[in-house]
Amino acid sequence: MACTRPERPVADTLLTPRDVVSANGTRGRLHDRGFALPEFDLKLHGRDINTVFDLLGKDEDDITYSVGWGLAQSEAFVRALLTEVFGDAEQGAIVAIRLQETQQGAGRTDIEIETEHLHLILEAKRGWTLPERDQLDQYAPRLHGTTEQAIVVVAECSDDYAHPSLAAMGEFDARVVYRSWQVIAAMVEGIAAKTTSHKEKSLLRELVRYLRGLLTTQSITSNMVYVVSLGLHHLDWSKLNFADIVMKENMYFHPVGGNKGGWPRTPPNYIGFRFHGQLQRISFVEKYDIITEPHRYIPGINEDEDWSDDPHFLYYLGPAIKPDHEVRTGKLYRSARVWCAFDTLFTSSTIAEARDRTRDRLESAGEG
Repeated sequence: MACTRPERPVADTLLTPRDVVSANGTRGRLHDRGFALPEFDLKLHGRDINTVFDLLGKDEDDITYSVGWGLAQSEAFVRALLTEVFGDAEQGAIVAIRLQETQQGAGRTDIEIETEHLHLILEAKRGWTLPERDQLDQYAPRLHGTTEQAIVVVAECSDDYAHPSLAAMGEFDARVVYRSWQVIAAMVEGIAAKTTSHKEKSLLRELVRYLRGLLTTQSITSNMVYVVSLGLHHLDWSKLNFADIVMKENMYFHPVGGNKGGWPRTPPNYIGFRFHGQLQRISFVEKYDIITEPHRYIPGINEDEDWSDDPHFLYYLGPAIKPDHEVRTGKLYRSARVWCAFDTLFTSSTIAEARDRTRDRLESAGEG
């Protein structure tokens, strides 16, 4: 049965874009004339494009440009951000919004907002990375001649991690505050809900989707297994070795990725563990935390072990899943970490073979 055109909407009914599905299963968007237009998945170099901002990408420069554009198109966003940082302080007229402006001796800022009475520098970071003190100190010469000035650092970190980390850097010449991308996304969402401008509402909703797409979340639909090697040697900072932590405590941890070491930035859905030359188990990641004080979560770790400079994902593992045959390691480096499609680990004789079959599959699909 075909998708039929609905009756003409009532005059005072606001039709906003929303997903619709016809009787034959075709997805579409509701046009302002009241009938469904087709909607297709868009990919750029194998990467999903869900918003116009995704066309730029998701590194720190791309985030800066996207948020800067949103600010330039929505005065309400500018005012809300200033209120978030400065409270009830008088703002005055907006003088300028600047992106990545370089000044000799004062560094290159990400975003600057200047009004008659306020001056705000926004430092945009990806993941749990915070700026170094030297970088923030460089901005101080820019902040002069206005009633109030501040630097707001925006990243994914929890307040419990960010505030003490910034405080540990000591006193700054300018006031430094922290807000998470979650807070910024919620702010933009609230503005989008209130605005009566269809153009502004559409743009801000796109920005919310983009910002939330940046956040570190588990890909619950992925069937990829991240296979890691577990050491059996004694650890100076723990009564348990790595294999014990997995096999006895049903936990696993590693540094939050995105900086160095090649660790995942997004928590995997499944993790496979190998030692003694073979795959020992696969486990679903039931939940995860991001931690800096491991002794509070993992039995046997020394209380003085501190990961404040290197936050870790801590995974809580589901029951062990094992193939019905022995899966040897194969030709892998001793500590190599590899990605394998779940089914290949059950139909291969080695982890290396499963990795290669996964790579071939991804390349054939244009995702390799």
